[in-house]
Amino acid sequence: MKPRRFAGLLSGLLGFGAASCAHAPSQPKPPQAASAFGKAAGKPNTKAWLRTERATEIVGVEAGVAGDRVAALVDLPTESCAVFIARGTDSIEDLDLMVYGEDGAELGMDEGADKTPAVLVCPPHPARVYVSARIAAGHGMVALGAERMPPVDAERAANAYHAHQRAGEGDARLANWPGLAERIAEHRNRLGGKWSDVRRIAVPLDARLPTRLSATVEEQRCLHALVLGSDELSHIELSAVDQNGHILGRATSLGRDRSLVVCSASSSPLSFELRPQGGRGIAVLVLSQSEAGSSADFDDALRIDRYPTGSLDEARQKNAKRLEGLGYPKAKVLKTGTLQPGRLDSAAFTLPKGCARLDILAAAPVRDLSARLWSADDSLIAESGTRAAPVLFACSNGGPVRLDTESLARPGEYSVELRVEPEPAAVLSGSSLAASRLLGHMLEHGLIRSGTQAGKITRHVLTPDHLEVEHLLVPFGRCMDFTVGLGLGSAGAEVRLVDEETGEELALARGGSATSARVCAFDARSGGTIHARAELRVDAGQGEALTTTHMTTPAR
Repeated sequence: MKPRRFAGLLSGLLGFGAASCAHAPSQPKPPQAASAFGKAAGKPNTKAWLRTERATEIVGVEAGVAGDRVAALVDLPTESCAVFIARGTDSIEDLDLMVYGEDGAELGMDEGADKTPAVLVCPPHPARVYVSARIAAGHGMVALGAERMPPVDAERAANAYHAHQRAGEGDARLANWPGLAERIAEHRNRLGGKWSDVRRIAVPLDARLPTRLSATVEEQRCLHALVLGSDELSHIELSAVDQNGHILGRATSLGRDRSLVVCSASSSPLSFELRPQGGRGIAVLVLSQSEAGSSADFDDALRIDRYPTGSLDEARQKNAKRLEGLGYPKAKVLKTGTLQPGRLDSAAFTLPKGCARLDILAAAPVRDLSARLWSADDSLIAESGTRAAPVLFACSNGGPVRLDTESLARPGEYSVELRVEPEPAAVLSGSSLAASRLLGHMLEHGLIRSGTQAGKITRHVLTPDHLEVEHLLVPFGRCMDFTVGLGLGSAGAEVRLVDEETGEELALARGGSATSARVCAFDARSGGTIHARAELRVDAGQGEALTTTHMTTPAR
């Protein structure tokens, strides 16, 4: 079949017409599967499988038999609704259609005994959705289509397509969840302020892997995430992660519930990461949004600010109060200046012997910062990822250094503060870059709040073709995080934790310059205590690395 003839076939298949929606492209790209059907003989009777004359964008096309699926990822503006449809040739007897968010949440389902399924999706929803049609009976060609429209037109479009959202298993769980409304009200009363629902979803969780759900913190508002777990789950972790993969903060515990509040001065995408440390089961995630202008009503101890919202003095006072509570001495201010995007601002000073903590604080409207610390011989001592308020751990034998700081978006004031870490391990000063990466990773992932909490440090030399090994003991009822930070000369850290008795892999973690793997001992049937072996290697190069373990007893 000629390409032009095939394009006409697909247009007829999904009903392209003059009444094109303003949100749908006028020249949709032909799907990649099109070439597979260019050799087919004859032209299907498109009128027989067309049930609407509305304009629809083709998002997928494929041929198959009963049990086969046609699937596509579709971008959907967060403020828009969309109707998704599946249509088949005459030889298709029954089609089912499912729509999921990129986080795996069910957004709609049509499993009726017909060949014209349609599902309506309206906000709130993720920016990308996964659409899948399954051939329940018959064989032939199947196409997926989408029509986007503003919410005011959603009811009219749903009626035209006879679209619906069939209540899924998650909806039933939400309706029957014991005390759901009371527990939500309890947390909102504790927070204060005024809140409105954004989303409630039943999420399957498994201790073997984390589950992530996308969300957006709107400008000058806060987003409250509340997780309620089923009895099969224990020790659920809830973290807020930014678009760069950095952890903004971890949830507080109130009994078995987990609660987290993230506030932002501007609209900001993020993800919530959920993972139980024991069991498999269902949890309910409730997202609530504060009313505009009410974020000042919330206690600072309960919130995480995505970006600076006040003056530099306010940022310094808030940071000083928090660090004094952790036992840090009064800060020495090394630099106060102004940052401009695309330009490095440098500060020269002398480091004390041992380890020091460098806090880089900024005022609104500065966004993300990056920083690098160089020794007198131009060797890298410490570096930060893209962060709103980077923290560097500088461990050395002392001497002159230079700090280069850059604002990655928007100009503004900033300040650099130095606080000495009391009684650092001697091995840290001899491995500056590895020490910085090790402590920085642990701080960023909520494993420590100060350098003194790092525990015993072990030095290794890692290569790609040899495994370095450490033996670990995890007592019953405890969790252990094993962290590695790389120094100069190597890249691509890998940590694998293995049960020494059974040979079973317990955890596997990889990272560019640092990573952590966690194992928990909650299964009394296996004797409780876990004897584990940590296997270390790098992807490339050869260089030193520092490791440490951190033991916790998570709240249920």
